[in-house]
Amino acid sequence: MIMKGFILVPLIILLFVTSGHASQTSDIELPSVASQSINGNEMKTYIIHLTKPEGKKLLDYKELESWHKSFLPNLTLDSELDVQKELLETTYTPKYLGLSDPSTGIWHTESNMGEGIVIGVIDSGIPLNHPSFSDDQMPAKPANWKGNCSFTNFTCNKKIIGGGTYATNWKVTDPPVDTGGHGSHVASIAAGNFVKDAMVVGKYKYTASGMAPRAHLAIYKTNLSRADSLKSYDQAMIDGVNIINYSIGDEPTYNFYLDTAAFSGYKATKKGISVSVSAGNRGAPKSLSHSAPWLMVVGASWLDGRLAATVRLGNGDEFIGETGYYQPTQFNSSNFLPIVYPGANNKKETLGCWSGSLNGIDVKNKIVLCWAGDQNINKGSVVRSAGGAAMILMGSIKTTRYDQHVLPVCHVNSDDARKILAYYNSPGVSPSNATIIFNGQVSGRRPAPTVATNSSSGPSLTNGGILKPDVIAPGYDIFGASIHKNNPFNNYFKFDTGTSMASPHVAGVMALLKKKYPTWSPAAIQSAIITTADDVDLAGNPFIHMKNWKPSNIFDRGAGHINPIKAMNPGLVYDRNFDDYIGYMCFLNYNPTYMQRFNSRKVDCSKEKKIKPSQLNYPSIMVTLSSNSPDETVMRTVTNVGNANSDYTPRIFHPANANLILSTNRLQFSAQNQQLSFNVKITIVQPAPVKGTISEGKLEWVSTSGGHVVRSPIAVVFG
Repeated sequence: MIMKGFILVPLIILLFVTSGHASQTSDIELPSVASQSINGNEMKTYIIHLTKPEGKKLLDYKELESWHKSFLPNLTLDSELDVQKELLETTYTPKYLGLSDPSTGIWHTESNMGEGIVIGVIDSGIPLNHPSFSDDQMPAKPANWKGNCSFTNFTCNKKIIGGGTYATNWKVTDPPVDTGGHGSHVASIAAGNFVKDAMVVGKYKYTASGMAPRAHLAIYKTNLSRADSLKSYDQAMIDGVNIINYSIGDEPTYNFYLDTAAFSGYKATKKGISVSVSAGNRGAPKSLSHSAPWLMVVGASWLDGRLAATVRLGNGDEFIGETGYYQPTQFNSSNFLPIVYPGANNKKETLGCWSGSLNGIDVKNKIVLCWAGDQNINKGSVVRSAGGAAMILMGSIKTTRYDQHVLPVCHVNSDDARKILAYYNSPGVSPSNATIIFNGQVSGRRPAPTVATNSSSGPSLTNGGILKPDVIAPGYDIFGASIHKNNPFNNYFKFDTGTSMASPHVAGVMALLKKKYPTWSPAAIQSAIITTADDVDLAGNPFIHMKNWKPSNIFDRGAGHINPIKAMNPGLVYDRNFDDYIGYMCFLNYNPTYMQRFNSRKVDCSKEKKIKPSQLNYPSIMVTLSSNSPDETVMRTVTNVGNANSDYTPRIFHPANANLILSTNRLQFSAQNQQLSFNVKITIVQPAPVKGTISEGKLEWVSTSGGHVVRSPIAVVFG
């Protein structure tokens, strides 16, 4: 129903077309483009963008209907065929990041765990009656919340306060129930409630929670088509979410219009909604799923946690290794069992415990030593079939995942393997024996954190030269909610990996920041996270990339690893006026049609001040230099969000083959929210490096009181 006296200006209208004609609700014939399909009866969805008629303030019902019909004959000019999105990019972290530590105050005083903030999750839904989404100790939904829960066979509560189901052949009132598990995991990472005794493996139980456990969730289930994701974003904006998480990928070559997150995220940002998105799981340079500056683009890291097991030898020596999901409740670690090494004959088949290789070897009720390889789970099956009681895998464990082993297993590194073999071969040790002690999830792995193998890297192919990803966040073997269907252990939790898991970590941190600073813009929240990120690992060394176990580069990790404790008190922020994005997109030569679709009004770029990407007031700096263009000066403006009277001095780390010169050596503030500007001149140090060389540095503004280090990563590409 349309009420007279109101103007209805939808962002998007979806038109369902069959055999070249509109559905029975309209008698207007559509262009033949709709019939260009293999099946002439195939229904297709077209996305129609509407702009409010200029000069009109109110439309009555007839005017509104006439306006809606007016665009139909020009379908081929202002519409595009809907396309299917890419596949989804598929809790120790609150403790690791310092959120649950009472001494930091983040959960307990500074942000109240995100209470009252609403995170919209656009994904595959959530399961019914999952404990992570209970409303135990949750506050009532915000008074200004506009969403509803008119679902069939799905009951909302004070945790889940709204959402919808958006897909062809689904009704918006259909329950947003997850059947794949991706959305469940993502939503629980962002804002899952506390669940005691959450369990994935064996007897080891944990207290699970999201990053903002007292924040509300609105769940928008989508089937990954562009049209349905656009509708999900629109509804989230209408409902009044504060944060949006979108762990769904797009093509690295897509411009901002084709990239759903960029297009809808632009509109959300204009409404003051912060948007966190996954960087993508392609694990290669120039493969980012998203890279618009108004989006927080998040890569994945592997923390220092691991599922640990200890090999204890008969002589008392112990070696800490890793195990898989299988941590048995029935294995008696107090009983020592004989060790057997089939590979003593030095045959590759027995060294690796290949199928059939244990025939004729007595392994019954013994712990079998096998060298690791590509089929480690199969090795365990071979050992179990031969009667073995347990297995010690030997060899590199750098990239070992939490395998679903079929018997008790401990995986040790090569050095420890040699020591175990030396004990096994020692004269006078007969029989050699050992046991395996299962420790559950523990910290201490090094190096850590590292950049995850499949995390997509920059530079962006489409944003003109803005450093992306922005940061990395936990995204490797992350503990979170699950559904029974895909869970081999038939419980409510699982470990999962991907930038899909990294993005909701940042969305949760955004919720904590929004709670503490309710008037901050998305750009200010983004800046706080970027400028406080850790740029070295726990040992103070450069971040290692799991792909090759060598140092990562700035396009792998952006500013570095999120540090929520520091983000809560950043000192200075790089804020932006939203209209700066108009000048930025004009610089990128977006045509009038695109500009109108983004801004819901006509934009004449000839009358706009064009903003070069490097000149956007972004927390990071990226420039391209060459022999023909050997230097560039960029301007930045910072806003004081710390103590009123604050002084900052610079600390410069020059990129290789480049030199940085600042226009000032001091920023002196006398009031909160005061803004000061400075210039950074970046110059090639001759001779110019080879074309394509990447160099990185950083600029840090350090408060004289010692309380803040505001860090801007700097990327220099030599052209």
